[in-house]
Amino acid sequence: GEYGDRPVTNGLAEYIAQEEMDRSTGFWWSPDGRRLAFEQVDNSPAPLFLIPHPGTDVVDVEAHRYPFAGAANAVVKLGVVAVAGGAITWLPLSADADIYLARVKWTPDGQVLAQVLSRDQTRLEVRRFDPDSGAATTLWVDTVEPWINLTDDLRIVHRDDAPDDDYRMLWSSEREGARELYLYDRDGRVPRRLNRGDIFIDGVVSVDAVAGAVYVSGWQVTPLERQLFRLDLAGGAPARITRQPGTHICALSRDHRGYIDRFDSATTPPTVTVYDIDGTPVVRLQAAAPPDERLDALEPRPPEFITITTRDGETLHGAVYRPPDLPAGARAPVVVSVYGGPHAQMVTDSWGQTASLRAQYLAQEGFIVLRVDNRGSARRGLAFEAALSRNLGDIEVRDQVDGVRALASIPEADLDRVGVYGWSYGGYMALMCLARAPEVFKAAVAGAPVTHWDGYDTCYTERYMGRPTDNPEGYRNSSVMEHAGSITGPLLIVHGMIDENVHFRHTGRLMQKLIEAAIPYDTLFFPEERHGPRRLADRVFLERRIAEFFQRSL
Repeated sequence: GEYGDRPVTNGLAEYIAQEEMDRSTGFWWSPDGRRLAFEQVDNSPAPLFLIPHPGTDVVDVEAHRYPFAGAANAVVKLGVVAVAGGAITWLPLSADADIYLARVKWTPDGQVLAQVLSRDQTRLEVRRFDPDSGAATTLWVDTVEPWINLTDDLRIVHRDDAPDDDYRMLWSSEREGARELYLYDRDGRVPRRLNRGDIFIDGVVSVDAVAGAVYVSGWQVTPLERQLFRLDLAGGAPARITRQPGTHICALSRDHRGYIDRFDSATTPPTVTVYDIDGTPVVRLQAAAPPDERLDALEPRPPEFITITTRDGETLHGAVYRPPDLPAGARAPVVVSVYGGPHAQMVTDSWGQTASLRAQYLAQEGFIVLRVDNRGSARRGLAFEAALSRNLGDIEVRDQVDGVRALASIPEADLDRVGVYGWSYGGYMALMCLARAPEVFKAAVAGAPVTHWDGYDTCYTERYMGRPTDNPEGYRNSSVMEHAGSITGPLLIVHGMIDENVHFRHTGRLMQKLIEAAIPYDTLFFPEERHGPRRLADRVFLERRIAEFFQRSL
């Protein structure tokens, strides 16, 4: 293209796959290494979006093909080519051209499995292709409302000593509500459900075809934890493998006789240990990091975990960071740290919770810092997430308000001085809290905020909002501009000007609205940063400005 963009690519995951579908690759080797399945992407249908570099000494402009909500996506084809060369076999993904290629995998007997997701993301087809003829079979279809959460849980169950075509397939789905595991035969028939929602499953970790077991990550007691469980493919109750309360990220050995456990909690920095499958420690690979004087000087203290009941009876989890030396009888302003969007969980029993340096910094500067996972956030199930469907920035704000009100039980929390900060979806939430609940939130820092969902991408936005033409009222109500006239408190907007994910245009459109309404605001722009500032000087500058803003405002 004239801006150096490449309209057609082979073997590269398109932007939407990388950004919104957790798929980073665009090519897949066959088991025998003789063939390559690959995607060919034609980016030219997607709108061209130009990003000028305002902070460089030479004139520089980037070109991006960015599919805005409701607009055309890149067109994706799936082909197979022999390593020796020759003709490409193109595989018929779907009768519908407007789809997403979600996942690709080879079977032991050299067939190609593709997961094809409908544009509205409520229908997921698992299709099998013959790489010689291109002949296609639909093995099964998942239909889930209001949307499908993609996973990497499609696993082949195949013993090394069995014939290549003697395998079964493990699948996970939220079609019955909670995420449950199903076992299909080779032709996609007779699924057997392996669990009945007795544990919350994050995802499949490993399959032991010899012993007939599957290992999954998830939780049973509290969503603040992440544990390893074993389920038998023949059915039965799940067995918990990991023991300590907290967060376990595990990897199984190939023979499933042992596992590596990266464990941490709010009180324990990460350790890495190899265990026998029965739980006997074999070797400690990494002890907790040796004492670091710089870390000790920071004195990070674990937050206090709280449970919040919302006005309509839902249970939410929160974390409270308190100032270390608040004088007796003194009251401290509150700063809410928010993300608030799907696919994220901010309150966990993890070292990352304690080592959240901005929260610790603000607490040491005399603020009480609060985090709450509102409805819409991850690891509580589809119904909990789907509460924000087609109407963003509404129930999430109400849940954050209920979180602040729960601090009434902490006498030193001054609920007349409450601020909020967040980045990305959290930047959007900071703006919506300030605009929709000005009686609670008196100041906000909004980093890289989405301000109108028609300016964000197809796959993410349409999953939660539908298309702009199908849900005009939802798009209007979910826009910051619709509520900006209610902003009264101090506002600091932060944005990287070459952000290629949440474009600087979001902030530009909001500023235009605020100017028209004569509402004052502060800005902090980084001319040569993208979605999150990465340069050290920029980070230090940012953190100081945020702390100073809240000291001044609250």
